[in-house]
Amino acid sequence: MWTPADAPAPTITVVYGVSSRPADQASPAQLLAAGREHWATIETGSHHRRDRTYREDQSPVRNPNATPCYAALRCLAIFLCVQHKRAQRQPKKYHLPKFLRDCAHHKSRTIRWFTHAYRPP
Repeated sequence: MWTPADAPAPTITVVYGVSSRPADQASPAQLLAAGREHWATIETGSHHRRDRTYREDQSPVRNPNATPCYAALRCLAIFLCVQHKRAQRQPKKYHLPKFLRDCAHHKSRTIRWFTHAYRPP
């Protein structure tokens, strides 16, 4: 296998963890599968929504101070959507893009969410 002359040497990373699983359920392969499943849930749950709806990976914002602020605002919007979705009559048909359109078309109602106590319909 060819590698460039200036390529860094391969390294081995050792990771230690603590688990509450019994020994028969904590083999290295089982722990690796559990960790991958956990991160897959995060990837499909939060990051996929942010990337597909907000195109976060293609954001032109490169300021190290602004980027976390924008990410926090996007997470807040997703949280509000999930909360609002639970109050819908047909929650399976209510998704983030529809929520964003509703917010854009009904600005006064959106502002009211932040200024008034929530009352379920």
